[in-house]
Amino acid sequence: MTAFHYGELEIQQRLGVQAAAARLSALIQPTVPAAAFDFIRQQTCIWLGMADGEDRPWAFPLLGLPGFIEPNDGDLLDIELGGRFFAPEPWLFCLQPDKALGCLLIDFASRRRLRVNGIVNAVDAGRLQLAVRQVYPNCQKYISKREMDVPADGGRWRMQAGGERLDEFLHDFIKQADTAFVASLGPDGADVSHRGGPAGFIACVTDSKLSVPDYQGNNLFNTLGNFRAHPVAGLTVVELGQGRILQLTGDVELIAGLGADRRWELTVKRWRLFLLEDNGMSALKL
Repeated sequence: MTAFHYGELEIQQRLGVQAAAARLSALIQPTVPAAAFDFIRQQTCIWLGMADGEDRPWAFPLLGLPGFIEPNDGDLLDIELGGRFFAPEPWLFCLQPDKALGCLLIDFASRRRLRVNGIVNAVDAGRLQLAVRQVYPNCQKYISKREMDVPADGGRWRMQAGGERLDEFLHDFIKQADTAFVASLGPDGADVSHRGGPAGFIACVTDSKLSVPDYQGNNLFNTLGNFRAHPVAGLTVVELGQGRILQLTGDVELIAGLGADRRWELTVKRWRLFLLEDNGMSALKL
């Protein structure tokens, strides 16, 4: 029994890291370890990755005060929604029981992160409950260290614009970013992961295509493995200082290469720009 699906195994074999990945597979656990409970309860943000009604993945954040995420006994993860979801987008319609959901908890101050993947156990307007299937820590590489000041009520995300092609404003938005999150889908479910680097690490190739480097990490290749199995991605580019996020979803092409030359390209099919507001003002502070 392997901890990896065929897409992950193929990428690991192609890059010659099967032995390293096999050793690290011991870190992947079926429930949240008790040692991570306090870390989870302290978080003010959780990133979710899931597919919409057209099987296209999106990555998006939920914000709240410490304690809005509860690990229970480790088998279930309770997330307080409290009306902070991306209304009027039909995400609650998509978030049905048995829906695959990837979660990422990331503390920018300590640069610690934890992935918790599973399936939706229950959901309503006030609470989302995840049945945990896979938990593991990630390395701290490429996380820009910063402090986040989240609004007391978690704020409200307001959609400012949306479309299918990227314009000059959006290209500038992307080129200035040092933080992004990517949602992917695989045979075992959904996943969401952090991507970071110096400003401009995401390159705009054309008005519809982006190039994203795949820096050296933990050698598990969960994201690239999912791309190999299901070549679509949701990429959310973050501008934390202004409380804005740019959500994109599209088709993926893996570009062969090793080390710094390894990358993937996203052909954007749809985008949406959101502003986090608190009483009408930009809410997220650093």
